[in-house]
Amino acid sequence: MFRYLSIIFVSVVLLLTACSPERNLARNYVKNHKGNGIMIVPLYEIYKDNLSIIFDTNVKYSPEQFDSIAWEQSCFIKHISDSMFLTTFTNSLINKLSADGYDVYVDGSSDIFLSLPDPKWMVQIAQLQLREKHNLNYYELYPAEGGDPVTEGVRINQVNLSSWLEVSQANTGNKQVLYLDGYVQDDIKRNVNFDLMEGSIGIEQIRDSMKVNDVYRLALDSGQKHAEMLFDYFMNDYIRQNLPEGIVNRQYFRFDRQSKSLKKGLMDRFDVVTGK
Repeated sequence: MFRYLSIIFVSVVLLLTACSPERNLARNYVKNHKGNGIMIVPLYEIYKDNLSIIFDTNVKYSPEQFDSIAWEQSCFIKHISDSMFLTTFTNSLINKLSADGYDVYVDGSSDIFLSLPDPKWMVQIAQLQLREKHNLNYYELYPAEGGDPVTEGVRINQVNLSSWLEVSQANTGNKQVLYLDGYVQDDIKRNVNFDLMEGSIGIEQIRDSMKVNDVYRLALDSGQKHAEMLFDYFMNDYIRQNLPEGIVNRQYFRFDRQSKSLKKGLMDRFDVVTGK
C-alpha cells in the first residue's frame, strides 16, 4: 500500500517537472507581471482612404480632384471624428492594460515612468489607418414559386482598421514595429422559409447594415484586442529572454482570459514589420 502511494507521488513529481521551460516561464510571468510599467505614446491623426469610389475613367483627375471625389462619396469615414476615434481606441487600450495589472502612463508623465524599475515597455501608437471599401458577394436565390435559381450580387460595405505600434523595452535599445489588421462590415443573413400549404421554399435575405457608430465600436474593440495581444507579446518576450542558455524557444503561449489558463499557440498575433 505504501509502496503504491510512493509510486503515485513520484509519478506526479515527474509530471510536474516535465513541464516545458517555456510554460514555467509563462506561468511566472502571469503571476509576477503586475506593476510592470508601460508608457503609451498616443497618436493625434488618422489616415483615411475611401477605396469604394466611382469615377469616369476617361477623365484624368488631379490628385486633389480625386481626393475630393473619394471624400464626397464616402459613407462612413468622412463622418468619423479623429479625436473621438483616437480617444476611444487609446482609452480602451489603456483601460485593458491597467485591468491586466500593468502600471500605465501616458507621454506627459515620462519622468515618473523612467524612474520605475525594469522591466518596463514603451508603446507608441505610430499610425492608424481607416479604409472604406466594399465587396460584391454573390448568392444563388431560389424563387418561392419555383424555377431556376437567380444569381444576385450583394454589396457588402466594410471599414478596415490597420495599426502600427512601435514597441520597445526601456534601456535595451531594441524596437519592433507591430502591425495588425481588423474590420467591421455589413452582416447578411439568409433564412430559409418553408410554406407547407403551398409546398414551396423561399430564401429571405436579412441585411444588418453597418452604421457610423459601428466604426467607433471598432475603435473600442480594437483597443482592447491590442492590449490582450500586447500581454501575450510581452509574455513571450519574457520567455525568450529568460530561457536557460542553450535552449531554443520552441513554444509560444497565450493567456486565455475565460479559463484563466495558458494555451499553446497564438490564435492572433502581430505581424512584425521591423526590429529585432
